[in-house]
Parts: sequence; structure tokens; C-alpha cells
Amino acid sequence: MLLELSRYKWILKWFTSRKTSSKTPKPRVMKPRSEKDCPHCRKSLASEAPLSSICTHIPQPWNEKKSKRGRKKTIGTQHQFCSKPDCDYYLIADQNIHALVGYGTHGKYENIQDLLCQACHKKFTVRRHTILYCLKTHSKTICLVLNLLALGVDISALEEALTIRESTLRTWLVRSGVQGRKLHERFFIRLELVHVQLDELWAKVKQAKQDIWVWVACEAKTKIIPVIQLGPRTQDMAYSVMHELKSKMKAGCVPVFSSDGLQHYFYALTAHFGEWICADGELKAVWMILPDFFYAQVIKQRKRFRLVDVVYRHIWGLPTEYRSRLKAEGLSGNINTSFVERINLTLRQGVSKLTRRTWGTAQFSSELTEHIYWWLAYYHFSRYHESLRIKLDVPILRKGKLRAQEYRKVTPAVAAGLTRKRWSVMELVSYPLP
Repeated sequence: MLLELSRYKWILKWFTSRKTSSKTPKPRVMKPRSEKDCPHCRKSLASEAPLSSICTHIPQPWNEKKSKRGRKKTIGTQHQFCSKPDCDYYLIADQNIHALVGYGTHGKYENIQDLLCQACHKKFTVRRHTILYCLKTHSKTICLVLNLLALGVDISALEEALTIRESTLRTWLVRSGVQGRKLHERFFIRLELVHVQLDELWAKVKQAKQDIWVWVACEAKTKIIPVIQLGPRTQDMAYSVMHELKSKMKAGCVPVFSSDGLQHYFYALTAHFGEWICADGELKAVWMILPDFFYAQVIKQRKRFRLVDVVYRHIWGLPTEYRSRLKAEGLSGNINTSFVERINLTLRQGVSKLTRRTWGTAQFSSELTEHIYWWLAYYHFSRYHESLRIKLDVPILRKGKLRAQEYRKVTPAVAAGLTRKRWSVMELVSYPLP
């Protein structure tokens, strides 16, 4: 009798253990991190230079030094600068201050303007520090090729259609990638962001030893992409993305964040959007998250490559305040990552190396990075965004039977206040950057 009771108890214990194990486990409680956990913050704090060592001296304008006699200046030299380090007007691009004037032209197939610095008497071409420097091909052909590369055309197709060698096309692409990175660093500073959406997409690189992901941070209101990086899907990369994003934002700006279910974002965000607070009577400071910080996740559950369920989760901050902050800026107030997911699709269509099932995949990650940065410059400064169009107060009448123009198209850079007008590809290519 006792043996049978013990047997029944063992069977009952086995059933109860199966029921408890079949329950869904509770999500792990994520603890915030501090800036000491970010390796990039530690490096920046260790190598931070004192403010007294930064030179803010602006020389006297050349117009006040030179004689009033002589021929007046007729050629505009805005954005050009003297590249001689010994000159007093070194890297000064304001034409009202520097001493640059026109000094004739040169070129066999097109006239290229030359400039002269009257202060140091250095002569150079306007193509110095641009993509077009020391290139023999006509500038219109180079702009056409770069425009097609930003629209998703493969290099092999351009080689066959335009009869230009692949090595030449790759040289232009490398230069355009460097130009796009410099433009990104020059204009994307002190940004005021409202709603930042974070996501990553997988990229195929043949010579990479590990999986490469494209980390994208998109602003939902102006559709700008302040940060884009390539690397593995690790916590260190998440720290790097958030560190760059924090460095490009205006001091005191704390946007609303949303991302997918990747936990690396939470640790990276909490490590950069907080401050050290020392309570009364305590000597040790404690890292506290900023009160304006809000973060939510959109977790998509898939089964056999099909979307089954979507879970919306508020990670930090009250849901009511999360919605009110977004609605105050003209957004829907819902948790979503639709804008950055649409950017991912646009990125795959614009960069031929990211197209699915393509033969023209990138060989190295640096090659893919250069293509992405050129596409980024074209996307921000030259490409109109349909969702950013502005309704005119007074419609503009047009000739013939055309309907009056009611909206004005703008680019993401214009919507963010970085520029005043849309740039052409020629302006992107010929903008001098040191």
C-alpha cells in the first residue's frame, strides 16, 4: 500500500513539474548602465582637451587690409578656402573675410576656375579638396555616374552601358564616399531630434569573417539619418551608435526612442542619457536616468517566416507621457518603428550592394561603407521626400492647362534646417571640404 502511494505521489509531482515548466518565463529585468560601461565614453573623457587650448581667433578681413584701388571682385569664392597652413586665412571659407580672388581658368575640355590667395600668393584650383580634383573625365559624366549609383544601379551595369572601366568607377565611388562622410560630419551637428527610431538590417559581405549589420538611427519627423554604422550585432556596436548619436545632438536634447526587441539598445541608451547625482549626506554619486527619457520596443513574433503577433512594450517612462510628447510634435503617439523600416527599404533600393539576391555584393565592409555614405549625402541633400512636402499658403499658377502648384517639395536636410535649398549632384561633388 505504501509503495503504491509513493508511486502516485511521484506521478503527481511529475505532472506538476511539467505544468510549471510549460509556463512562459518572465522577461529578465534589465538594469540601466552608466557612462562608465561605454568604452567610447571612457576614451573621450580620457582624451578630452581643455577649452583653453581651442583656438577661436578670426583674422581681420582682407577687405580692410588691402587698398581700395584696383578692380572689384567679380567671382564668388564662398565655401572656398586657402589650404596653406602658414596663411592667416587658412581654412576660412567666408568670402567676406578671406583673400581669395579669381586667377584665370585652365582645362582642355571644360573651363576650370583658378583662385589666388592675395595674402600668401598661393594659387590653386576650385576643384581642390573635392571629388573632381585631378580627374580628366568631364564633370557631367561623373555626376551622371554618381547619380545612378545613388539610385541603385550596379557598377557592372554602368561599365557596360557607359564603356567606362570598373576600376575608374570604383575610384569615383571611393571619393564620393569620403565626400559624403565629410558632409555628414560638417552639417550634422547640434541637432534637435524629436523621435528617434532604431533598427538594423543584415548586409552580405563576401570577405567578412562575421555577420555585418547596418545600424540605422532615423528621426521620425524630419526623416534624417543622423547615425549609420556597419558592424556586428554586439553590445559594443550599440554603444558606438549611441555615442555618435549623443555627440551630434544639441546639449540638453533628449528625444523619444523606439526600437525592436534587441536588448543592446536599452543598455546603450541608459548609459548615455543620464547624469551623476549626489544625494544629500552621501559622498558617492549615483547614475540616474534623465526624467525626459522615454523608450519603447516593438517586438514582432514570427513563425515560419510569417508575422504572427506584435507586442508593444514600454521599457522606460509612463505610456501617457510617451504619447503626449509625440502628439505635441504632430506625430500619432503610437509605438512604432515604421519610419526606420521604410528607410531600410529605401537603403536597400538605393545601394545596389544591399539589394536582395544580387550578384554585385560587396567584397569588403569598407567598400560598402563608402557606397552607403554617398547614398546618405544624396538622400539628405538632393532627393525630395514626398512625406515632407509643405502646403503653400498661395498656390502658384502654371502655364497652360496645368493645375496650380499647391505643395513645395523639400529634402530631409531642408526639413531639419541644415540647408535652405535642394542641392544638385554637381553641388555635392564640387563642395570643397578639407
